[in-house]
Amino acid sequence: MSAARWVGALALGLVVAVGSADAVTSVGRWGDLGPLGPGGEIPEFAVALIDGGRFTDEDLAGRVHVVAFWATWCPYCRDELEEIDELIPTYDPQVVRFVAVNREGGGLSPREATQISRAYRDRTGLDAMVAVDGGAMARAFGVGPIPHTAIFDREGRLRFVHQGRTSGATLAEEIDELLAEGS
Repeated sequence: MSAARWVGALALGLVVAVGSADAVTSVGRWGDLGPLGPGGEIPEFAVALIDGGRFTDEDLAGRVHVVAFWATWCPYCRDELEEIDELIPTYDPQVVRFVAVNREGGGLSPREATQISRAYRDRTGLDAMVAVDGGAMARAFGVGPIPHTAIFDREGRLRFVHQGRTSGATLAEEIDELLAEGS
């Protein structure tokens, strides 16, 4: 066998070995590759609220939370936020909190993302708390396509996850189910 064929065979063997090892690792971590599901351990997070302050994992305990990941350029997100906003007056804010976590993306600075989020909120009259995520919170929750909505119970446990657009009626049913558990 010539030296060139020997090097080629060795390179091919290394590619196959590394690819096989990656495949085995991926299969072992398959559950970690998708979004965090109901009952999953809540990761630590902290995102800036556009009006000051922070929303963190510690804030989840004590009330039901509806957390919607969205962006201003996403028409399905805007539709879902409109329905979420219609739900807000039907619940006591001391019992249910709605947080819209903006994932504007596009390499924007936190300041630019905050300005875009604030302008959207002011233009639409959005009543939900608005936070800006540079990506760390979304990665921790395994958020892929948006909208992506997560509902937490009063103990701060993730109970419902919606990938893609969901209706306000579905969210209301799930909120009511969680509130009934605490009665």
